[in-house]
Amino acid sequence: MRNIFLVLLFAACALPIAAPAQFMPNLTPEQQAQVMQLRADTKTASFKALSADHQTKVQAVITQFDSGSVSMTDAVTQIDAILTPDESKAVIAQSQSMRDAMRKIFESANGGSPPPGPPGGRQGPPRRAPDAGRILLQLGASPDALRAAMQP
Repeated sequence: MRNIFLVLLFAACALPIAAPAQFMPNLTPEQQAQVMQLRADTKTASFKALSADHQTKVQAVITQFDSGSVSMTDAVTQIDAILTPDESKAVIAQSQSMRDAMRKIFESANGGSPPPGPPGGRQGPPRRAPDAGRILLQLGASPDALRAAMQP
């Protein structure tokens, strides 16, 4: 069940602002706006948790990723290397808060029940631990660069 939230979280990060109506058809326009505002607030809070120097360095890695000169894996590794343990914890906590709030929004869109998981139960590879570098990349990178990186 948590997979659907992670997929929705990534998709919310990867889609342009104009696309929520297409991706989240069960949500009202107000709920869609809440999801997009929640993402924007999480991005702001996550970057504010970093020192000014680290914000600049992380943004430089994201810019390289957006231009296609750094792969997603390398960008995540570079961002993780920049962050202090406290910064990583703060970013992960912001992400968890966003996921919890999104869960409530999606539950209200489904009449109080959690959104359905994948058919047949949990599928796919084991869930990885939250990673601050990946979170910051998904929040800060352009949707087009993220989509391109996810192509096989």
